Amino acid sequence: MHFYKYSGSGNDFLLVNNLDGKHRPRISFIQKWCKRREGVGADGVIFVEKSDDHDYSMRIWNADGSEAEMCGNAARSSIHFAHHILKLGKEKYYFETMNGDYEGRPLGGDMVEVKMTELYDVDKINVSDFSTKGALYCNTGVPHAVIQVNNVEDINIHSLGRMIRNDVRFPNGTNVDFLEVVDHKKQVIKLRVYERGVEDETLCCGTGVMAAAVTCRKLMGWSGEITVHAKGGRLSAVVDDKLENLYFQGEVKMVFEGEIND
Repeated sequence: MHFYKYSGSGNDFLLVNNLDGKHRPRISFIQKWCKRREGVGADGVIFVEKSDDHDYSMRIWNADGSEAEMCGNAARSSIHFAHHILKLGKEKYYFETMNGDYEGRPLGGDMVEVKMTELYDVDKINVSDFSTKGALYCNTGVPHAVIQVNNVEDINIHSLGRMIRNDVRFPNGTNVDFLEVVDHKKQVIKLRVYERGVEDETLCCGTGVMAAAVTCRKLMGWSGEITVHAKGGRLSAVVDDKLENLYFQGEVKMVFEGEIND
């Protein structure tokens, strides 16, 4: 099986061109090749597949073999792949996921933007007890509990993230995002994410970036461009006052390509 190793601001994937439909994903295959030190190493596997109504369909599996409804950085990686590898040559790309239909566009170079069309369950689950500074639950394609802290570097993300991720109020688990306000006036934050399905901290999480931006809008009244500093680099999220238009921008890299036995 031919694959492309992609990195979306440090969130890394094995991307497979499955437009001909000849590959069938197996949990054991995904777990094996995502395993660091023993496989190729990745946070997940992306299959780009044929769609009757869109430019393509994107399927994404986490490193533990579970299929994800949506992943923002995987979406940006798939757009980069469609534009730079498949060379479809479009200004905008429309694609489908388990969670619904999305669109995005290349911005020049390796910068890619995706419009996050799904936002629901905002504050549906009360998570205020996790932080005295502020916290919010929302779903930006997958569930997120966003926890505001004084300093993201001071937290033990593995123990605290795992505890919140497995809390009984989340029957299907949740991603956990720790948010630190760096500059209120300039709308700058730091973000660390404990990702469900990876069961570890990831360098970046696109739906987590958008969940953090939604939290900044709801709890602090921010709107417009929000600068997010994640472990994997700097990203931008754009939200409007009514949370109807949500955009996520950042760098995507095709790191290398290779062959693996499936």
